[in-house]
Amino acid sequence: MSFTSIISRNFGRIVGILILFRIILFVCFIGFDGQYIEEDSDYYLWLADILREHHVFSPSDKPPFSPELFRTPGYPAFLASLKELGMESPKWIVLWQELIYGLCVFIFFHCGKPLFGGKITRLGVIFLLIEPGGLSTPKVILSETLFLPFFLSGLLAVGQYSRKKNWKVLFFAGAMMGIGAWIRPAILYFPFVVAITLVAFAINDKKRWLHSGVLLFSFILMMSPWLARNYSYFGKIVMSGQQSNMLANYHVPVVWESAQGIPFWEGHKKIKEHVKQAIEEQAERLGRKLTIAEKFDLEQKIAISELKKYPWHYLKQWCFGVMKTMYGANLFEVYHAFRHRADRLHYFEIEATDFKEKVYIFLINQDYFYIAEVLLRVAVGFFALIGAFWIVIRKDCFLWIMMLANFYFICVPGPMGYARFRFPVEVFWFIQAYYGFIWIMSFLHKGASKNRHEKFKSEVEGVQKPQFMNNI
Repeated sequence: MSFTSIISRNFGRIVGILILFRIILFVCFIGFDGQYIEEDSDYYLWLADILREHHVFSPSDKPPFSPELFRTPGYPAFLASLKELGMESPKWIVLWQELIYGLCVFIFFHCGKPLFGGKITRLGVIFLLIEPGGLSTPKVILSETLFLPFFLSGLLAVGQYSRKKNWKVLFFAGAMMGIGAWIRPAILYFPFVVAITLVAFAINDKKRWLHSGVLLFSFILMMSPWLARNYSYFGKIVMSGQQSNMLANYHVPVVWESAQGIPFWEGHKKIKEHVKQAIEEQAERLGRKLTIAEKFDLEQKIAISELKKYPWHYLKQWCFGVMKTMYGANLFEVYHAFRHRADRLHYFEIEATDFKEKVYIFLINQDYFYIAEVLLRVAVGFFALIGAFWIVIRKDCFLWIMMLANFYFICVPGPMGYARFRFPVEVFWFIQAYYGFIWIMSFLHKGASKNRHEKFKSEVEGVQKPQFMNNI
């Protein structure tokens, strides 16, 4: 009996055991006062308190309120709503996030079967229940868990459209992704990737162009209140200042480290001082303070001008970042959530500037469980890349969109290589890897079958024919 057959026959029991395991893990997390706070958590809570108390989305808790542009309001509004209902403790937040994650598993199970078949969907459910990112991320006050159901629903709805061609489903998909953009603006360009792919697979079909337009219209419509708010404040349509922040404060120091040998945190401090000085000089020229949008614009221009000086180093570091996102383990997130003081050396604390040397030092200073998961991630990444070739050959529109979603969220972090950004597509990355694994196994099976046939043929040819056969 095959492994997948065993899972299929015992799927209910396995899921029940894993749900019980997650409940026990959550009780232990609460009972032993797990770590709810990450680097960005305090700012989300701060924005939520201001939103609740003053009904404005501002980084200032006293008048005159300044408009917040760095973060989008989706997740702070979620936190503020829980607090307004009397759920002040972080324990309530992570409880709701656990329930939301459970809902995502149910959505995938219910909507994934028509797209992937029962066997792959069941494997995907088990993966979601035991994957380290799925065990740790809901337990930390970050926006990823709230973003997941909207992205997941939107992508699966696109899959349903690809099978049934019901344009109304695309309106729903665009709306879900639009809500997701209020939570994590990183999704901003992905609906356009979906629309282009849909059109490319039926470029001569006028209805497909119209349906793709419905997706984009719904997406933009859902974001329009936020975009209109920013236009009213700043006179321009802008989604978030995150892009400027990442380019200046993270991409530039990484490239400087590669090109000039400047340690990352030293470069981080240097670019911040450079941007601050440029803002002061620009304000002096204009005779007034810059708005937050103008500051982000100036910051981005400075970052791009620096990155243009080192195109090869920037490309190289981006490729390294993609590898880091693709193969990075989520075990440290589990350690962090449960306050496990594992021996750990932070990647950006390493003074070496050569990438290979840095990775080597990083790995030899980790515990064995972490190394094991990195090796597992490397295996999954290898099969996922093989799976990408299989998907390209299959020419299935939805599988192409799924593959592009995987690479989109893996590439978005750029040189920084945050494995956390992979969280929304973990199950789809696993499915892509499964396709790659099955494809390789099919080749090996065909090769083994052919070898057995050749061996049988040679054995038959080597046996002398009976006399009566020679007379036939």
